[in-house]
Amino acid sequence: MRLARLTATTVAAVLAALSLSGIASAQAGSASRGGEFSIRLESEGGGVLPTHRHRGYTWVEGRRGQRYVIRVQNHTAERIEAVVTVDGRDVITGQPGNFRRNRGYVIQPYGSVRIDGFRTSWSGVAAFRFTDLPESYAARMGDASNVGVVGVAVFKERRPPRPVPPPPIATDDLRRESGLGSGYGGGGRSRAPAAEAAPSGSYAAPPRGHSIGTGYGEDAWSPASQTTFERRSRSPEARLALYYDDHEGLIARGVITRPWYPPQRPVHPRPFPESPDPGFAPPPPPRPYYWD
Repeated sequence: MRLARLTATTVAAVLAALSLSGIASAQAGSASRGGEFSIRLESEGGGVLPTHRHRGYTWVEGRRGQRYVIRVQNHTAERIEAVVTVDGRDVITGQPGNFRRNRGYVIQPYGSVRIDGFRTSWSGVAAFRFTDLPESYAARMGDASNVGVVGVAVFKERRPPRPVPPPPIATDDLRRESGLGSGYGGGGRSRAPAAEAAPSGSYAAPPRGHSIGTGYGEDAWSPASQTTFERRSRSPEARLALYYDDHEGLIARGVITRPWYPPQRPVHPRPFPESPDPGFAPPPPPRPYYWD
């Protein structure tokens, strides 16, 4: 990764150069704005976590102890900067999210970046892991009011270079985009519904009471360096959000439903299962007779 050099009009931004890819269009489990940008949560192996669309929000199902990665994709012909937060905390500085003050990851045209933790240095991160809410990074930093959301503010570049033509899409990418590949990490499931970007003014608040948060996990190698990036405007081009909770939390919110099973006839244990009708004890069977 490279980080931006400071100039009169540009401050530091992070470039995840080692995590770029040439996927040219949105895939399963993403939140997008008009097909230009998208985010999704992936497992360590790259499979998209189970994702659901409910009442205008995109929800991701997490499991306690599970490590995840945020992938932000740029589907345009110019570079973008993505300021990313988890549970309301900036993933680079750890401070409360502020896209005007904080800088983010610079993503190349038609590229993507995999953000795998809260940055701890130029060479490492603290891995993202779902955990009990009191153990989340936000709660331990003193404010758990925004636990349960991953946010991205996207900025375009003021003086972008000449537009870059989109790269050819490999066969595996076509399979994933058509829903034939392992969009959820295996099984060939169909594509999850995409989410629209939040309005440019502010986010609407989903129901509160998340069961899990994101912890400040183990150290992981994730090198970064600097580059220059001048924003086109003070306001982001788009704001994207993915909300998350565990399985029971999503059921409680009505995002997913419990599987229905037909009612079974109640079975009660019997203390005397072989008791005959009332009567007396019968004689034992006769002894066997043996001939000499």
